[in-house]
Amino acid sequence: MNIKQKFLKQLDNRFKAPAKSEPLKHSMASLDYTIPQIPCLIERKNDPWVWYGENNLYPLQIADLRAGSGIHNSIINLKTKMTVGDGWLINGAKTVEESDAIYNSLPANVKADYDLFINNPNNQENIYDVKEKCADDYQTHGAFAYEIIFNTEFDKITRIKYVDVENVRSGKLEADKVKTYWYSRNWKESKKTEYKPFEMFAFDPKDKKHMNQLVYVKKGKNEYYGDIPYKGCLNWIMVDFKMGLFHLSNIDNGMNPGMWFKFYQMPETEEQKQDILKNIVDTYRGAKKTNQFVATFSPNKELAMDIQPVQQSNLDKQLLLLAELSDKKIVTGHQLNSPSLAGVAVSGVWGASTELEVAFRLFDSLNMASDRAKVDRAFQQVLDFNKTPVTIKTNPWNPFKTTV
Repeated sequence: MNIKQKFLKQLDNRFKAPAKSEPLKHSMASLDYTIPQIPCLIERKNDPWVWYGENNLYPLQIADLRAGSGIHNSIINLKTKMTVGDGWLINGAKTVEESDAIYNSLPANVKADYDLFINNPNNQENIYDVKEKCADDYQTHGAFAYEIIFNTEFDKITRIKYVDVENVRSGKLEADKVKTYWYSRNWKESKKTEYKPFEMFAFDPKDKKHMNQLVYVKKGKNEYYGDIPYKGCLNWIMVDFKMGLFHLSNIDNGMNPGMWFKFYQMPETEEQKQDILKNIVDTYRGAKKTNQFVATFSPNKELAMDIQPVQQSNLDKQLLLLAELSDKKIVTGHQLNSPSLAGVAVSGVWGASTELEVAFRLFDSLNMASDRAKVDRAFQQVLDFNKTPVTIKTNPWNPFKTTV
């Protein structure tokens, strides 16, 4: 073929009508981070447990919020400390000194039984460690659980073991009562043999068959699971969570605006498309790529790639407003009477110790006292079953107490 023939063939190919192809099929996908305030509870025929959320992973979603919202995590930590308190006072004592005096006057056998309860020698954690983890679960999920182990005669509880309430699913009601619970270390992979759920029987003083039983304590009126204490502000915790993701993404993108890459030629294969996208990510994204240019190469102008920045108007003002509003809503949802208790600075309040102490004591008496009493009753039943004549009450945590 001579030069003239080659030229005519190229010209003919250029103006030839393109071959007909199948219509392009576009697909879009999105990941929904929204967590409903009221999760659906599903009773399936083939499962003996009640599904907690549409995917049965609602507790894990709730737990993940703490990692994404600093103010929410701070409040949970504060409420946990206030629930745990400074140890237990016994037999109606008002102070630590009075409680110690009562303890020293106890008969030797009673003192030994109480020491066994506190030290929990058959477990790796003492009872205060178990209580702290249970309090954290209670403030996060509105429920907590621990396992009790009986002796062979079923007349003494010899061991108390913390159970992560995230991994517990309630059995179905039997005669208006939940008699069993189901536990899996990983409900995402519960079909695998190593994570297969196993049955745990609910604590029943009359049950003389099952040496291992589960105490499950919940907040609210739900038949199966506890009410989330801060459910009224879940949406705003999600706002705070997503704002953190947004800013992190900006850092990863070198604080550059979003870019719209338009290609005017379809890749021949899916693999080729993925290679193009990977090259863009490697060239454009990343904090270390700030202020670097993006170079593109095209055979001609008609096939050139078009790059346009995606601008958002007043984004800085919107973010500031959302940040301020989410802080207020989260504080309100947790029923804090002062933002300062959550570490949120407020003009004229932050640093004023008198106002802060008043706010702390008011929040403690209105909200946290009832939570402490709930936890105390849950552990008191162990002493009562063992016939140990000691009553316990949490000594409230006082961060304002001066020490010499």
